[in-house]
Amino acid sequence: MRTKAQGSLKLACLLLAACSGSDSKTKDNSLDGLIIATAGRSSIKDPNRCVEGRANASRVTPRVVLVLDGSCSMSTNYPGNGQASATECTDNPNGRWSAVRRALVDPQSGVVPKLQHLVRFGVAVYGTQPMCPIPAEPARPALNNLAEIQNKMPMVQPGMYTPTGPALDWVYDNLIEPESPDGENGPQLVILATDGEPNSCGGQGASGGGRGGRGQQQATTNYQPSIDAVKKGTAKGVTTYVISLADATGTFHDHLQELANLGNPKAGGQAKLYEPSSPAELTADLESLVGGAIGCDIVLDGTLTTKDACKGSVTLNGTPLGCNQPDGWKLLDERHIQLQGKACKQLMDKNGLVEARFPCDIFVPG
Repeated sequence: MRTKAQGSLKLACLLLAACSGSDSKTKDNSLDGLIIATAGRSSIKDPNRCVEGRANASRVTPRVVLVLDGSCSMSTNYPGNGQASATECTDNPNGRWSAVRRALVDPQSGVVPKLQHLVRFGVAVYGTQPMCPIPAEPARPALNNLAEIQNKMPMVQPGMYTPTGPALDWVYDNLIEPESPDGENGPQLVILATDGEPNSCGGQGASGGGRGGRGQQQATTNYQPSIDAVKKGTAKGVTTYVISLADATGTFHDHLQELANLGNPKAGGQAKLYEPSSPAELTADLESLVGGAIGCDIVLDGTLTTKDACKGSVTLNGTPLGCNQPDGWKLLDERHIQLQGKACKQLMDKNGLVEARFPCDIFVPG
């Protein structure tokens, strides 16, 4: 689903379903336009007595790591219209790097300013100058991370070559969280934006968790490290999307399509390779990818008996929502519910109070 954060979004997820002997207090925590009010459980005085109490529920927050090609060919005009790739890194306002930078961090139209209060954004720029594959400290994923990401995206990219495989391998090892058994850490996405065939560090390479080493040897084209890295990310539960900023054809195009397929196995070998032909299309693709990860999933601080979930009730601003209805809610698994259709849109676009109640015999807090 493609969504936009508009105005002040107030989300108060209150789950009333625990076995508890006393009331609890609600606390509002401001989060840059997103307010989450949670209700804590008090201690259980009589574990054999099933009475109404309160447990926490919160919205699932995606983690999106932007892996950006910092090679000198990113200074080529965009669109290139068939011109030869740049061989020097320059501050070209019409270049590919400038287009990526504007699409992400422009104060008016950038994806990060629009969605930073809903998404944990991180960024890693890769290249070989002065070290390979990650020349400078990346911006680690966090909410409200615009200033840090702007700081990690210089006006001129680092250059020189395109060590895509080693860079992705480093990102999956260092910027991705281990999968949570209950899914509370939310979906994790890597978005790769590149314009050149992947090559090596020219004799350099990251080791021992470091960002890389120095050296001036010639880099050589090699597809396999990128393939191996994306397979690693998929095994860790990461969805990887690929954006091509070059006029990729032939073997290189096929390689990028293979990465897209490996990175999104749910697509069944038919994953989309994003090939925006203009800065406007690039911005739209990034908005679609990131917005689609936000969704209307809510994680519960406890587990439900899945076959009886519809015995509970869910309301939005006091209006009951139907279970398994197109504009209501549904159970995703024993710890997650999801708003549907018009209910989801209202939650995304306007102030919303979501309240869920479940009988004690089908909900176990914790």
